[in-house]
Amino acid sequence: MKENAIRNTRVMLLHLPWLALLGWLSSVAWFLCDDAFISFRYVRNLLEGHGLVFNPGEYVEGYSNFLWVLELAAIWWALGVAPEDAAPWLSVAFTAGTIAAMLWWIARLPLLCHRGLVAWMALGLVCASATFAVWTSGGGLETRQFTFFIVLAVMCLSLYRDSRRGLLASSLSLAAAALTRPEGLLLAALCFGWFVIQRMADTGRRNPDWRRLICLAAPFVVLVGAHFLWRYSYYGEWLPNTYYAKHVRPWYESGFRYLWAAALETGLYLLIPLAAVAMRNRWRASRDGTGALVLLLVGVHMAYVMRIGGDHFEYRPLDFYWPLLAVPASMGIVHLGSRIASRRWLRRFSPLLPICTAGARTCAFVLFIPVLFYTSAIQGALLFEGAAIRERIKKLHIALDDRNAAWLLAAPGMPMLVAVSNDLRRQTSRQVVAAPFTQAREFANQQLRRWKPYENMERGVIPDDALTVGGSIGIRFYYLPDLKVIDLHGLTDATVARNPVETPNHQRRMAHDRQPPPGYLEERGVNFTIHLPVTSEFQAFGRAGYAVKVGPALWMPFDSSDRQWVLDRFAGRDLRVFDRDYVASLTGDNQPAIRSDWDVYLIENSLIYVKDPCSPEDAEPTFFLHLDPVDVNDLPSHRKQYGFDNLDFAFRYHGLIEGEVCAAVRELPDYAIAALRTGQFTGEGQIWKGSFTYNSLVDESET
Repeated sequence: MKENAIRNTRVMLLHLPWLALLGWLSSVAWFLCDDAFISFRYVRNLLEGHGLVFNPGEYVEGYSNFLWVLELAAIWWALGVAPEDAAPWLSVAFTAGTIAAMLWWIARLPLLCHRGLVAWMALGLVCASATFAVWTSGGGLETRQFTFFIVLAVMCLSLYRDSRRGLLASSLSLAAAALTRPEGLLLAALCFGWFVIQRMADTGRRNPDWRRLICLAAPFVVLVGAHFLWRYSYYGEWLPNTYYAKHVRPWYESGFRYLWAAALETGLYLLIPLAAVAMRNRWRASRDGTGALVLLLVGVHMAYVMRIGGDHFEYRPLDFYWPLLAVPASMGIVHLGSRIASRRWLRRFSPLLPICTAGARTCAFVLFIPVLFYTSAIQGALLFEGAAIRERIKKLHIALDDRNAAWLLAAPGMPMLVAVSNDLRRQTSRQVVAAPFTQAREFANQQLRRWKPYENMERGVIPDDALTVGGSIGIRFYYLPDLKVIDLHGLTDATVARNPVETPNHQRRMAHDRQPPPGYLEERGVNFTIHLPVTSEFQAFGRAGYAVKVGPALWMPFDSSDRQWVLDRFAGRDLRVFDRDYVASLTGDNQPAIRSDWDVYLIENSLIYVKDPCSPEDAEPTFFLHLDPVDVNDLPSHRKQYGFDNLDFAFRYHGLIEGEVCAAVRELPDYAIAALRTGQFTGEGQIWKGSFTYNSLVDESET
């Protein structure tokens, strides 16, 4: 007992550095993505009694993660933990389960030489993978849950395929995977086919073992079949609406670039051959085809990914590759190390008589080091380079070069690999394929800062017949649960999802191809455009023509083309209308800070531009607005190099024309401002300009 305790302690201490590395990388890559909030809104509507719908009354399956949605709903209902808080930690739990299943698989695998070394190497390959670390928090998505169920199913089929309980566990795992992601159906079918062949090899029979196959397949068929029947009865479709929205046509060229980039950055070009070595070795030793199952799942899934063109997120569909391949790849390294140590270069030897010597372990370890480096270095460099990017969400492509990865380029062969991967990422970024987690993180962080205040909004303010449109429908409309929305790309709208796409493949954008058919938005009666929340009514008019108070120090700016509809629906509410009378009430007792073609007033923390009399032509030229801060460090990162902020704007987004009066409101940033310059310009030059300093408000305007 004491010896076992000492051995277990030693094993744990050897594994702890890898787990600490994964924890560190995962903390660097921790993020939420906007898409996850689409599922979160389904969760909210389910708990509020509307059913599994995005818009109450509209039965469209705009999610593809049924089991994930139910789990988050159960957690919110039972524990009171909202999905945006529960989802990342649920992914962490499934990460722990994935690693535990992988180590259990190695610990119980028969006829395995250097078992401890194989476990240590496999754990190292997984924990050092920046890609695996990125999806530890999952962005709030179901990615790691799917990985866990696939790994668990493969482990059970490998170790317990002779047991009814093992087959039941495999079947339930595959069913859970299929209920988590649609491609689980494909992987389950491959597992069933492999089981038939492997069972024939185990028993020496030429005919399938139908009883065992039924034990494996029956629970899966019952559960997944029941879900299909429920889906058809509830939504009227056999497939989720997301399938119709995203699948336009085969897109092999994009899929090839996606997989080729993944192979270079994550070392699939090493892991797959090493897994093939282990597969051959174990088949010859004991007729164990588990390695073949792993390669079958990975190979066929790669063909599927190539056909659909990849994915919007960086290597998300490939997440289950790393723990599945890590085990046979580590076995392949140990096998090659044993062959080298035995010095039997030209003749075969039986793997049933392994050479368990210190030399074999040393050779395997020496082989493992370059494998670990080439499978993790590029993605590791990209992880930290991407993690350093803040606010610059439009930077889709991250290139590695001498400035940020000189250490990487010093390794043999790396300059070529890095150059090719840089080019592939540049190509995929143009079509919004393989977007780095940084982009999703920064966009989500920006959206949360902007829209989350609406979670404090009084419910029932938005009229039941208000309808808007949106391209990014996650975070914004999760915090506006009462507002119905048409998704411009069709994820939650059946009509848009089925609108034909004529765009050729080289001009497509992943998951952004669908558009509403002509006249559809008018036919549906879109009548509402909501803007970012503000703390005062005047700030609201820097963004919209209407404002209504929806909570303590919380105003909702919005626009609508139907003035009478607004007045009727918000009767009895604290409604404000940006019109001529309102402008007069603001400017009547105030002196302009700038007098020129336009009078510019500084009111609260906003500028109001007024011209009377005015024509639409007067408001057509672009307005420039440049701010000099008191402290240049207060500027956004992309403006610090210039020393001033640029808030140029078009009148049509910030103003109104009523009669002969034109007025526009422009909200100023929160940081301290030393001086301000504004005016209008065209391609021929400035029309007018004016400026003032904040300490004296000296009028320096000129025409």
